[in-house]
Amino acid sequence: MAEHTQLIDAINIRTAVRAYDDEPIDDDTARQLEMALQPINLLGDLNIQLVRDQPKVFAEANASGHLTNAANYLAIVGPANDEEAKERAGFYAERMVLTATLRGLGTLWVAGSWDKAEAAKHCRVTSGQELYLGVVIGHPKNHLDYQAKSYEELCEAQRTHRATKTFEQFTATMSDEGREAAPDWFKSGVEAAMKAPSAMNRQPITFSYNPADDTAAAHIDQSAGDEHHAFNDMGIAKLHFQIGAGQGQWAWGDGGLFIHK
Repeated sequence: MAEHTQLIDAINIRTAVRAYDDEPIDDDTARQLEMALQPINLLGDLNIQLVRDQPKVFAEANASGHLTNAANYLAIVGPANDEEAKERAGFYAERMVLTATLRGLGTLWVAGSWDKAEAAKHCRVTSGQELYLGVVIGHPKNHLDYQAKSYEELCEAQRTHRATKTFEQFTATMSDEGREAAPDWFKSGVEAAMKAPSAMNRQPITFSYNPADDTAAAHIDQSAGDEHHAFNDMGIAKLHFQIGAGQGQWAWGDGGLFIHK
């Protein structure tokens, strides 16, 4: 695979991987992933963990063909009953997804395609914490062929691998004139968010731009019908937007503002 190390490159090539090679994540790769997890957990006040070689967690999905050879996962653990923590979990766990993507690994956010109770047996969930969601991680099926693909080929695979909401749907509260007048950083942020995964693949987030103070805002789209995972999805989308927009920072929460720097 071509040498691309920027997070925007990871956004441009990341796809939802459902089929994996039956090859374990080696100890050296696992150590590198766990080292990357340490600052992320510190920044997000989270307890995200890499769990390897537990195919029983995905037994039903593997047997049905929905997944193939899924056995490893990131356990997304954080404070219980805390919507902001779920948003942070989406934001920071997606940062790990992009790190894994740059290492040639495949990933898939899972909400229903796993045995959550079984998954909880293999990770640490302390008092006051809960297991929110998981991210399957591993070598994509035929991963040597995958690694041989050019960056341009991987970008095309990302562009065509699934349907996405349109730019207009992601900015549903804006007028056509407002979209046209919005700065390039906002448009680039939305375009990056359009490539973001979501727990139930519903992309329940919209963005708007306010020319009065040069800020963007992110909102949960209540009509998307995924209120259970909406804050997690918002965190994922906010990270993609921030990377696409360049320098800037989000405030947490539904309606939180992005200050471009």
